[in-house]
Amino acid sequence: MTALRSNLVFMIVIPIFWLSFVMLYQPSSLVELLDMGSGKLNFNTTIIMCVLLGVMIISRAVLMAIHRTLKMNWWKMIVWEVAELLMMSMFMALYVTLMYKGDFTYFQMVGQSLFYLLIITIFPYVIFDLTFAYVAVLEQDTLYDESLMRFVDSTQKLKLLIASSAVLYVEADENYVHVRYMEGEKQKDYPLRASMKSLEELMQKHGLIRCQRSYYINPQHIKVLRRDKEGLISAELDVPNQKSIPVSPRYYDSLAKWL
Repeated sequence: MTALRSNLVFMIVIPIFWLSFVMLYQPSSLVELLDMGSGKLNFNTTIIMCVLLGVMIISRAVLMAIHRTLKMNWWKMIVWEVAELLMMSMFMALYVTLMYKGDFTYFQMVGQSLFYLLIITIFPYVIFDLTFAYVAVLEQDTLYDESLMRFVDSTQKLKLLIASSAVLYVEADENYVHVRYMEGEKQKDYPLRASMKSLEELMQKHGLIRCQRSYYINPQHIKVLRRDKEGLISAELDVPNQKSIPVSPRYYDSLAKWL
């Protein structure tokens, strides 16, 4: 799960969970506080939900903007979420204090607001934090799976992570290479700013073979090697509607050994 998706979930779920919990379970002390003796429970609960949503949007937008700089880890995330709860309680307290028109002090309301927010929203916070931590571990395991090919660009940024068995061939194109691979039943093409030389070690590691100056080919997908009347050699792949890949004579013997 991406960071953007997880933060969008947080933005939406926390306020909705607050509203649903208060409306369904109606804890007596909180109902008494928000009802204000004049049947304003639904109105005030909805307004507070909007307040929480506003704080969450600002908090998560800032987090997305600076998370790389902060190098977020689990304990920094907990500190951020505590600060988030404190900020929500401060805005909730401000609203309730204004609605009571001075019957309670602002700091009294901050304490009560923090208490109610903590006991109600702690459940979704814990559930989502554990879920995202588990997903992050799975993604980290996938990232370092040695059976996967990691294509990086000229700045060493990871651009494509794919099973070696899915790759058909890699073709040079000026300052780029094109990684041709299968995704299900569909052929995909990924342009990568890199040189053939920079990919040599990766190709050797995963069994792709240089078959021509501009091509690496996956021998697992070669159906047959053909030589035409002019002596030009090409490899036909086991994929429908796929062009033949040229094979230089100097690479023919090494390629034929894999077939």
